[in-house]
Parts: sequence; C-alpha cells; structure tokens
Amino acid sequence: MNDEQLLRYSRHILLPQIGIEGQQRLLAARALVIGAGGLGSPVALYLASAGVGAITLCDNEEVDLTNLQRQIVHRMESIGRKKVESARETLAAINPGVTVAALAERVDGTRLETLAADHDIVIDGSDNFATRHAVNRACVKLAKPLVSGAAVRFDGQVAVFHDDFLPDGTCLNQLTLAELQERVPWIPPLQAALSQGRHFNHTEALSGLFIVELKAAAPLCDPDDTQEPAIASAVTRIIRHSRMTDRVMLTSFSPALLHLAAEEAPEITRILSISGLQFLTAAEIETLLCSGQPCVTPIAKDPDFGLQWAEIGTIYRLPGYQSVAQILLTAAVTGVRVVEADLFFLSNPGAPAFVDALHGFGLKALGFTANSAAEWFFLESLGLDGIYSNNVPLGVANQAPIP
Repeated sequence: MNDEQLLRYSRHILLPQIGIEGQQRLLAARALVIGAGGLGSPVALYLASAGVGAITLCDNEEVDLTNLQRQIVHRMESIGRKKVESARETLAAINPGVTVAALAERVDGTRLETLAADHDIVIDGSDNFATRHAVNRACVKLAKPLVSGAAVRFDGQVAVFHDDFLPDGTCLNQLTLAELQERVPWIPPLQAALSQGRHFNHTEALSGLFIVELKAAAPLCDPDDTQEPAIASAVTRIIRHSRMTDRVMLTSFSPALLHLAAEEAPEITRILSISGLQFLTAAEIETLLCSGQPCVTPIAKDPDFGLQWAEIGTIYRLPGYQSVAQILLTAAVTGVRVVEADLFFLSNPGAPAFVDALHGFGLKALGFTANSAAEWFFLESLGLDGIYSNNVPLGVANQAPIP
C-alpha cells in the first residue's frame, strides 16, 4: 500500500481483526454484485469504501425517480441512465482506487458462471427468483461463497453460503488459516454474524432468531468421518461466547451432529431436518441426482441411531428413513424440540398424519421452503408451526409464527 492508501484505510488497519494484512487482502479481492438497486446500492458503496479492489456490477435496468428514495448509489442526474453506469460513477467518486466494471445486462446460465468463476465472492441483491436460483446454481457448481440479501418494508434477511471445499476440490480443512485467507480473501465468520445479530436485537425495534445449520463435512473432505465432534464443538463454543444461546436454533440433517451439539450445549434449541430424498431407494437417488450412474454408497456409522447411512457421491453423508416412527425415535434420541421437513417430503399424502404425529409427541413442525403463494398455503394447510420462505414479502404478509 502507498501512503495515500495507508491514510485512507487507517481506521481499518487499526482494527486487530483486519490490520495491514487484512486490508491488503481486501485490496486484492474481487466481488461480483448482482443488482444495483435497493440492496446492491449500499453493498456496492461499502465494498468500494472498504477498498475491495475489483467490483463487477450487473443490472439491466435504468434509474427512475421512484428509485431514489432507497437506492442510495444513484442521484437525480442519474434518472434515465443505466443503473450500473450511475453506480460506477458514484463509486469512482468515493474511491478512485477501486476498479468497477459495469455490465448493463441480466446475467444467467453460462455467462453467470463465467463471471462468478472470476470473482472471490458473489453478492445477490436481485429482485426476482429466476436470477436468485441462477446465482445459487452457479455458486454451488463453482463452490463460490454467496451472500444473499432481501428486504421489504421494515423486514430484511441476509444469508451467507459457502461449501467446505474450493472450486478446484481443495478442502478447507487441509489449509492453514493463512493459506485459506490467501486463496479466499474473505470468509465470513459465524462469530461476526452472531455479533451483528445481537447488536441488531439490542438496538432495533425488531428482533429475530438465528438458525445455524450444522452441516456434516463432505466425504471428499472427511473420508474417515471423524470431524463431527470438532464441528459441533466449534459452533456451540462460538454461540456461547457470543451469548446467543437463547437466540440461536441449530438445525441438521445429521442426528450425529445434533447429538454431539446436545452434549456440548444442551441449552441451545435443536432442529432435526428431514428431506424426501432420505426416503428414496439408492436406485431412485441415482436416477434423480446422478443421471442413473452409481453414486450411493452405504456406510457403517457409529453410532448409527438405528438408521442406514450412505454417502451420495463425494458431497453428502446422510441417514435414510423407512418410516415416520424412525423419525420420531431419532428425535427422541437426539433430544430435539423441532422437526422440519422439505416440500419434497411434505408433498406426499401422509404429510398431515406426519405433522399430527409430531404434535402428538410434543414436537414443533416446520416446513421448507415456500417461495410462492401456492406453496405457502399448501404448507399452511398441513398445520405446521412455522414455514420457511425466501420470498420476504410473502413471509411478511403471512407472518408465520416461529416456535
């Protein structure tokens, strides 16, 4: 960094969590921002102000007068111009040392994958589900960290997604922290997210809960299946350190991780996740996910909780279920208070009886994920206690309770 940069970023450098090395990583980072509207505006402004070295903005719309009340990167003189061009000028005025590329297009498919591959992180501030799904597919395929946000009225949400391996197949657990930070300039830590949530709950009229997924390491990165104790211990330790045990719910498809979490921090509410995929045969899974090619390998799990476990390719390690009774028994053994199931499972004719069975055992029932009014009202008809949705306006309008 030169003298001007040292002065500009001096307040960052004073922070022990950033320092000179952290600022240098920000300067070397490349961020892809999808959308230059209500969400993309503050994101782009803060990324540029913080010194993120290269920012690519994608949006095919033009600025109009109604945008200016919330899309703060634009000005009166921007009306009628492409949003990305307007935003690029604003960012250049704030920090001319940042390189900003403006793409006045709606990206998807191969184009989106090409862009994502050339960036360290993707921020989705789009306003339609076609784009959101396309961004998610690209990030999953390329194992790129994805930050997804949404806001409506006085409610908002933000989520960060990343896998436990890099696009070239390098597992994160094979790298030292320094090596990881060199290859991926910014990995969002759980502690930072919880700290921000605690601050919001203490200072704003609105408040909310965090749902943290305990995801078993991919077989690619944990072939001997030995990392679950470390995962459960690390996550529960951070939650306790953040003093958020009463505001966090841990969810997992893995009964083993939920059991370990209960041993580490029994005061944290736990959720057993269920997918219809777990009721399929190996042949059905291979047809659905692997183009009919062999990809399901039964494994011996210890403890197995009375279930048959399997690895699906190099990505998933899951138990299978043969009956609702097995789910209830697993819930009892792991001490969960809530069971959640996906639309795939809840679309079968036995779903109402499943929900009734959970309630009969004193358990709460959640359903995921309703992204349309039809899906919402279907899940609501089952008598669920709560419904997940990525459609913020839909969720706000219906105000599903959280148990």
